Amino acid sequence: MKRSFKRSLFVLLALGLSLVGFALSAQDPKPFIGDWKGAVFIAGTEIGLVAHFTLDENKNIAGTIDSPSQNAYGLKLANIKIEGKKITFRIDAPGAPGDPTFSGELDPAGMNIKGDFSQGESTGTFSFEKQK
Repeated sequence: MKRSFKRSLFVLLALGLSLVGFALSAQDPKPFIGDWKGAVFIAGTEIGLVAHFTLDENKNIAGTIDSPSQNAYGLKLANIKIEGKKITFRIDAPGAPGDPTFSGELDPAGMNIKGDFSQGESTGTFSFEKQK
């Protein structure tokens, strides 16, 4: 009985460690790090944007976004979440109405992010291309 308990404990420990490894790899920010140029398409309007993703001192993803046509630069991004090739984030800037939120997916080549954009009651899409 003692041997069966040890074997069960070992199997549970190995399973737990493999799940932790999977969770960590699913959150890999590296493919998103860098500068991304693109636009939001909402209500028949295209607004050019440049997103900047970096790693902070704790190796967590952080970012800012610029909207040159609106003369807005360095707007902080918040709630950045990565799940595999999917990323979500929102603009966390004083005076930014309607909680502007992005939810997109990285293409297989790792060069484009496309997805949905929402701000208040308005919805649209966005597309970013990684800059070299």
